[in-house]
Amino acid sequence: MVDGVDPAARKFGAEVRRLREHAGLSQTKLARLLPASQASVSDLELGKTRAKKDTAERIDTVLNSDGRVVAAWEAQYEVYEPPHWYRKLPVLELRATLIQQYHPLLVPGLLQTRDYMHASIRAGRRTEHQAVVNAKVQERTKRQDILSREDPPFFSVVLDETVLYRRLGSPATMKEQLEYLWEASQRSRVEVLIIPAATWDHPGLDNGFMLLKVPDVGNVVYLETGSVGGVVIDTDTVEEHTSRMGDLRGFALPPDQSRALIRKAQGEVE
Repeated sequence: MVDGVDPAARKFGAEVRRLREHAGLSQTKLARLLPASQASVSDLELGKTRAKKDTAERIDTVLNSDGRVVAAWEAQYEVYEPPHWYRKLPVLELRATLIQQYHPLLVPGLLQTRDYMHASIRAGRRTEHQAVVNAKVQERTKRQDILSREDPPFFSVVLDETVLYRRLGSPATMKEQLEYLWEASQRSRVEVLIIPAATWDHPGLDNGFMLLKVPDVGNVVYLETGSVGGVVIDTDTVEEHTSRMGDLRGFALPPDQSRALIRKAQGEVE
């Protein structure tokens, strides 16, 4: 603790301030709506005082933040379990206006063909019953509807070049998948960027992740860590992955050169 400020209180206070400003309220207006004094709101945002959970709930109601203030409080002071809809990636995707994804191993689910889905799911679950695989494919296919609606989110994907050469299913499966990836990259609301395999000091050697910009919520990150994963709203974690995405995009080729790599890989499938 520095200068009497609790780090947990400082993080929670910073999140309250961000959400208050996003809602267009001054400290004085928030204080009047709670009700509380302006000084107490200021102390809370600076981390000088530790808010009780009922205070977080009142702030959440006033800011209409859909549980985000309470979630931020729990993230600092309790073992955190996100609100139900936070655990549902398809719901986040439906609400998002911008989705940025990086994957070091596979074409992302939103841009997969059905045969590629079957092959990628089966590759990691060789003993899975076919009915279970089919259900996963159906669920993944349904998620893709967001890209064909009238107001799709802008979807930006960064892939390692090795993804294009990772054989799954059959040569026909890979040719179809690469053709679909190339076609999707030409849509006005889809961007596919490829990081060449020869890149030195690749910044994306960890697991894949997804950044989503959701109206009235802000930015969240979805982490993929093998059999587990989930949505994280912690400001530091979101900022860390936002910075990493910037680094990845900096190493990637522009869209036209990335499409050329996709075509080259497609022509080398045997």
